[in-house]
Amino acid sequence: MSKQYSHEDEGSHEPGTDDPDWQESVFVHWYDRAAGVGGVSRIGHEPNRPGGGCSALQCFVATADGTRFRRNDFQLPFEAATTPRGFRSGGSAWHVDGGRPRLVINEPGVHVDLVMDNFYPLTDFFPPSSSMAEDFAKDHYETSGLIRGSVRIDGRSFDVDGMYHRDHSWGLRKTMTLKSHRWISGTFGPDLSFGSILWHAADESLVKVGYLVRDGEISYAADVDALTYLEPDGLTHRGGEVRWSMPTGEVIELRAQQMDAVVAQLHNVYYIDSICAVQFPGNPDRWGMCDFEVSNNARLGTAPIGTAISATLAEGITKRQ
Repeated sequence: MSKQYSHEDEGSHEPGTDDPDWQESVFVHWYDRAAGVGGVSRIGHEPNRPGGGCSALQCFVATADGTRFRRNDFQLPFEAATTPRGFRSGGSAWHVDGGRPRLVINEPGVHVDLVMDNFYPLTDFFPPSSSMAEDFAKDHYETSGLIRGSVRIDGRSFDVDGMYHRDHSWGLRKTMTLKSHRWISGTFGPDLSFGSILWHAADESLVKVGYLVRDGEISYAADVDALTYLEPDGLTHRGGEVRWSMPTGEVIELRAQQMDAVVAQLHNVYYIDSICAVQFPGNPDRWGMCDFEVSNNARLGTAPIGTAISATLAEGITKRQ
């Protein structure tokens, strides 16, 4: 099932079509539990939109003691990257010309400069014949790894030595085809990274994929299940549980403990990205990280979100209550 990509695909690609739904995006969630800081970033290019194209930005940085920054705008003017085959939106830039992906953020009160090193090859874990692949992520890969660098937020500085999971997608992205989903991905280190996707599409198909990556070896689950601790707002959550049932009979269960979360919007879709800590199976003293990403929109509604209990909806720097 797995397709792997090369380093050449780290950079941006030519659309090869004038379809306005064609997009290319890079996404990363990261967390340094010891330092008490993490974040979620997405930079999307939509070059075929009317008026010369646009870019989509999701930018979130949070500290464990409650300071957070959010900027979300999917209709920013398209701007060319400052480095070859890179990505740019708002105050965020993604560089690939140095041999390793580098995320740089310059926003009011926030500066981030982080470099990523992979634990395993760039891998597409999605089934190729699903609506998820055809309508949302035709070309797509993911990987986990180490992330190092510096963060400054609201006057405080952090040296980051943490972990991340990231993806890169290009192709048509028809956001109206998504009803709801659960995407839980993360890592403990080179010996165990993990991912799961439960995807409910507008054609009523339901895709469930779970995998483990142990020392570079990929194993797919026979079944994967996710339970979300949903808040009364019907949108945000307090974390959740994931269970991978492997073909060998082995069962891996993880409970995600939320550090902080953000409400993200991309066209008609609202979703929650939640930075979480997870305990290693059988070793409560070892911790990893994940993003417990969730959307709920069974009726394909389009009204704006007004209440977000366990995630930030406000722009700029705020304090968690």
